[in-house]
Amino acid sequence: MQRFANERVIVQMVLLIVAVALYASTFQQSFSASDVAQSPMFFPRIILTLWIGLAIIALIQTLRVQQTQTPIASWARIGVVIVAALIYTNVIGAEGFFLPSVIFALICLPAFGIRNPFMIVLFAVLVPGALVFLFNHTLGMPLPTSRFTYLF
Repeated sequence: MQRFANERVIVQMVLLIVAVALYASTFQQSFSASDVAQSPMFFPRIILTLWIGLAIIALIQTLRVQQTQTPIASWARIGVVIVAALIYTNVIGAEGFFLPSVIFALICLPAFGIRNPFMIVLFAVLVPGALVFLFNHTLGMPLPTSRFTYLF
């Protein structure tokens, strides 16, 4: 039982469950496009399929590793990340992608054990900024924008 009740296995199971739930929710959407490739769910389904596959591989690898299993280090840390993720997913539609993503990273990176303030701020700003630039300004597939500016 100790093999299945550790932090790595629980995280992998949650990632798999989230991916499967998101994938299942795409089938409840109805769109007027007659061709599958023209559906707005075509690209997300591909990404979610890859996510599910990688989550299964990671879960199998985690279960197969014969290392000393340590108990969950901090339930509070897991709770902070879960609450931050719930708030983030509910705020992203109204406040845009960039600002909530920066705040989410600023909360979660220290919870994951990263302590260098320069690296936290650098990662929290550059990764969402690069994604906004890529999707909104390069690919023409806009992410939700802020009510303060259309740039992010």
